[in-house]
Amino acid sequence: MSERKEKIVFIGNSIINGFPHKRSECFVSRFRDLTGLDVINKGINGETTEQVKSRFEKDVLSHKPTRVYLLTGTNDFIYSTATPNEAFASLLDLGHAAIAHSIQPILMTPLMIDGTLAERRWLEGTDYEKVAKELSLLKDLMMALSSKEGIAVIDTQTHYMSLYDTANVEEYLSDGLHPTILGHAALAEFLFEDHRQRAVL
Repeated sequence: MSERKEKIVFIGNSIINGFPHKRSECFVSRFRDLTGLDVINKGINGETTEQVKSRFEKDVLSHKPTRVYLLTGTNDFIYSTATPNEAFASLLDLGHAAIAHSIQPILMTPLMIDGTLAERRWLEGTDYEKVAKELSLLKDLMMALSSKEGIAVIDTQTHYMSLYDTANVEEYLSDGLHPTILGHAALAEFLFEDHRQRAVL
């Protein structure tokens, strides 16, 4: 019996979608170019984890991929639709749904925001300090996930934060939330290296 050809779906919010850049400039497209794999982008701007969950069957399971990357959580906390524990529980549900369909789930920890920049360039009046704490809590929940669950986690939050400081944050976050084109290139390289390591395990 021939081995199933690798197909990957990325699903999540505007960071997956590449906002505010062209799809061809986002890290998902760059990852496709680096790997040469069949990669499908199912990012939708502004979506919460529950909204991703509602379309998971149509946008992931129906494509029968070998692997799915999930990146979500930021909008849950900006719009106060879920707590970190609730968002994490939904991600677990999605991970288990993927496993039940012989799809390897990989959770990406949500990128950290820069509240000062977001207040100026994104949405005024949001408690970005609270959002940042919730993003950190969600990351911690994800990183504590036991390998026995069969759900992999890649710590994009910690890696991306290591690329910048207050002096050059605008080189990596265009509005305090979304990666710049330079940032998308860095994310693609990070995921490509992770992909290579998984391939040899």
